[in-house]
Amino acid sequence: KGLRGVAIKATEKAAMIPELVGGLSKMTGPILGSVASDDLNESVSSMRILEMIAQSGVVAAEDICLSEGCMQSIVSAAEKHRKTTDIRGAIAGLVEALVNSGSDDCQILVAHHVTPIIVALAKTNDVELQMRALKILRKLSVVGVNKFIMQKSYNAIHELVPLLARQDTAHQALVSEILAHMASTDNAFYGENAKALGEARALKPLMVLAKSRDSIVHRNATWALASMSACEKNHVPMRACIDTLLMVVERGTPVAQRYAVMAVSNMAATDRTRELLKEKGAEGILRKCAHNNSGDRMLTDLIHKTALHNLKRSGTQVFNIPPP
Repeated sequence: KGLRGVAIKATEKAAMIPELVGGLSKMTGPILGSVASDDLNESVSSMRILEMIAQSGVVAAEDICLSEGCMQSIVSAAEKHRKTTDIRGAIAGLVEALVNSGSDDCQILVAHHVTPIIVALAKTNDVELQMRALKILRKLSVVGVNKFIMQKSYNAIHELVPLLARQDTAHQALVSEILAHMASTDNAFYGENAKALGEARALKPLMVLAKSRDSIVHRNATWALASMSACEKNHVPMRACIDTLLMVVERGTPVAQRYAVMAVSNMAATDRTRELLKEKGAEGILRKCAHNNSGDRMLTDLIHKTALHNLKRSGTQVFNIPPP
């Protein structure tokens, strides 16, 4: 055991040398065997070695991810040493390297196996670690299949919604962006993730953040509301946010206005919310927005071809809400 520890430390030092790290990528098997070691130092050092190897290139990162037992070893290490801060940083570093490698396979495997651990890191008291974990989740949530896996297997949306209550605008921006990505899925027609956003009680905090003075938080929260509106089952509870959406249509940033118009369009497509939108003066607000932004073709088309059309009669919804 002592010799193995010495060997791992020596390998860790070698991995810091660019000329040597490529050669180490051919011997990941023995290193992976120490990731889930009962010895904390061995586990941490092994993960740091793998992190440096993964940073050396896409092929090296994929070799690690596709090695038998890799993801299970990371999960096992997290469970064995979950009370220690060192293991958290080591896991974050390795997962970052795999996710940022540019490999779709690495991202899918991480999402499939390690999502609960990343979410747990986002909930720690370490602000830097929280941000790192949220950035990993943002990267994962862009990929269509990951959105399905992360919610279906791990209820990621429900786990993340409480984090919207944090006061730091950087956190608010990241969490609302992740939720918007998660709800903007290829299966949005069926409303699975969009419905989950409503079930997780995201409406109220998103309404608050949609009024934020921070332009990114304001945009992302409105985007998430638009994504939520893609599910018709959310329309009745979303009546509470009509005033907020119309305020964004009137005074929001250009991108946020587009998302607010998408949400209004969706809600106007159903009888249950169309009449309330009319009562709130939605038609006049939409026409004024189109007039004031006549140079924005996307926005004016959304207003004239979808939102105003839907206010007059049952129309089509904007199911796939695009990212900014």
